[in-house]
Amino acid sequence: MLARFLRLTVILAGLVLPGCAGEGQAGTLANGDFATVEKDRPTGWSLSDVAASKGTVAVVEGALILQPNDLNTPSDTPLGLGQAIDATVLRGQRLTLSARLSGADGAVAVVGVAALDTAGQVERFVVLRAAPGDPQDQTTTDAEPLSESVKTLIVFVSAEGTTGTATIDDVTVGGLAATAAAVQGEAAVTVFALQADGTGRTIPGDILGTNVEWIRDGNGLWNKAQGQLDTDIIAMSAQAGIRMIRFPGGVWSDTYDWRDGIGPQSARPTKRHIPDQDETSRHAIGTPEIVSFAKQIGAQLMITVNAGHGTPEQAAAWAAHIRDTHGPAIAPVWEIGNELYMENDMSGGSMTPEAYAGKLRSFAAAIRAELPAARIAGIGLVNYGPYRFNAHADWNRIVLEQAGDVIDVFAVHNAYAPLVVEASPRRWAEVYRAMLAAPVTIAQNLSDTAALIDASVSQAKRGKIAIAVTEWGPSYSYDPKNPYFDHVKTMGSALFVARTLNVFMRDARVDSAQFFKLSDWLNMGWIGPVKGGGWRETPALLALGLYRDAPGATLLPLDRRDGPTFASSHLGFQPAVEAAPLVDAVAFRDPAGKITIIASNADLEHPREARFILAGGAADYKITAQSLSGPSAVAHRDTIHIDVPGVPFAAPGQFGDGDWFARASAKSITLDTGTAGWADGTLTVQLPAAGIMAVTMVSP
Repeated sequence: MLARFLRLTVILAGLVLPGCAGEGQAGTLANGDFATVEKDRPTGWSLSDVAASKGTVAVVEGALILQPNDLNTPSDTPLGLGQAIDATVLRGQRLTLSARLSGADGAVAVVGVAALDTAGQVERFVVLRAAPGDPQDQTTTDAEPLSESVKTLIVFVSAEGTTGTATIDDVTVGGLAATAAAVQGEAAVTVFALQADGTGRTIPGDILGTNVEWIRDGNGLWNKAQGQLDTDIIAMSAQAGIRMIRFPGGVWSDTYDWRDGIGPQSARPTKRHIPDQDETSRHAIGTPEIVSFAKQIGAQLMITVNAGHGTPEQAAAWAAHIRDTHGPAIAPVWEIGNELYMENDMSGGSMTPEAYAGKLRSFAAAIRAELPAARIAGIGLVNYGPYRFNAHADWNRIVLEQAGDVIDVFAVHNAYAPLVVEASPRRWAEVYRAMLAAPVTIAQNLSDTAALIDASVSQAKRGKIAIAVTEWGPSYSYDPKNPYFDHVKTMGSALFVARTLNVFMRDARVDSAQFFKLSDWLNMGWIGPVKGGGWRETPALLALGLYRDAPGATLLPLDRRDGPTFASSHLGFQPAVEAAPLVDAVAFRDPAGKITIIASNADLEHPREARFILAGGAADYKITAQSLSGPSAVAHRDTIHIDVPGVPFAAPGQFGDGDWFARASAKSITLDTGTAGWADGTLTVQLPAAGIMAVTMVSP
């Protein structure tokens, strides 16, 4: 999974403060264009001796050039410079940051600014990043104004990585007038127009998909005590309506040998997850187990073959084995590799787009020789804003031009959020707003991806290559010391699930999506362990289950006519969003005529009313409603993560009034009867704060 690469190596105290001179002119950044130089260093910027040992610093043609060396491994003092600014004149304004930055040959350019209060605590933090191959101008504006306690801005420029070049120029810092409120139209009701007898696309079942990894007994899917698949996980997965299972799991796919996962359990080997990692697992979950699991919950398989280190012949033999042993229908989709476009992919299989295009062609031919009807998925990613994990600016174009004719699906990982490096529980509401606004940018990226596909393939293939989001979901931090590490399990994360599923359903090119991941002993599973043993669904899986009747239904035209919006800050790898809908909804009609409307409320504090004005259809309906909600967006169902010896996990922190993250219990999140009424052709829904409601309408 790509989030494992999201550690931000810039630590302000180590990078900036030791060498910082006194604060400059109030609100003014000195020499942000690097136009003046003294002794080969840009004037006004401080460089500590420790940071200077991590590489070289130069100014070339008015741009800052940072070239890291082998010492620039993740630490508190990376190669970089900084300066301090008196921030008092910016109080009450929204913090803005812009720069031109690019990375090359393994280096990542980073520009950031932190606002410190009078006690030296970080109140605001924004950052810009440019992965290798992506020269770009970036700008971000915080959604919330600086408070009256802000005293100092710490501005830093740095390079991540141990090779290559980071280039930075035209750094500016300032303030904009604050908006009246984070939520615009505080008293407004959201109004939708619904065409009850309208037509839209048939919703694909594969949108309700998941990832299962082979490691750690399939993250609990194999119950060692019982010597079989875990019956509780089977029941929870079936109840959620999961229809597609991606296996053997993300990065582990590109080192996986399928032959280790067949035959008697007692004869299967124990192997390292990847060659340079010490952790090992026995191959308890292999092909027969994942096929059995899929059949028991009514799902099919997406097989991700080992394109990082494997061969086309190995993939073809796996396809033949599944065909002959389990039948070809169980595995209709074959994805060629995982995230091989990433710099230093953890599997060790990173490659150029030209090399991948060649592999894509050879793997596709080998698999189709055994399974002629197999749908082949090629991998890629269109970077956007600060969400930039494809290390090759031309990966998508080259792969699609050279091998687009052999694929049916383009697989992307563009929908993780909020991906913060934020560590202050005081800003939890902002972190959650950034996550809940992310579907706005995800939707645009999917549209951009479809346009790029069609611009890069032959006329015959245009419009015919589908998009699969083969990993997605709420994800906060992979640093166990970050207090947001375990927030995938909260009610706010369930809101993100609902709003992102809406995006997938509305996009006609998205025909498959697999959330990451089904179960986990640590922080990412939508089914999590509980104290004393066993498993429990998180709110994220309960939210997915509200959509279980969507596959095969007709998506109905739903026009949002009016309603309040909210703004979000640029946090971590999520860009700022000026106006995201506070209430979002989709509607669909099943073959029997039953209409389902699913609406979500991103207001973290207040209930919201939504009205659906129906045109067409019956004059009257029988209404039933289910409401998924809790006492706070940070509340959860008391799933845990296991302790790992030697790994310091963060304390939960104080997340707002009531501290519901620490106080949560199995009954904190409930699925109850909702409040909805039908009168005069209008459905009126009362949505709880940070809640989701599914309403069904049946003509009597």
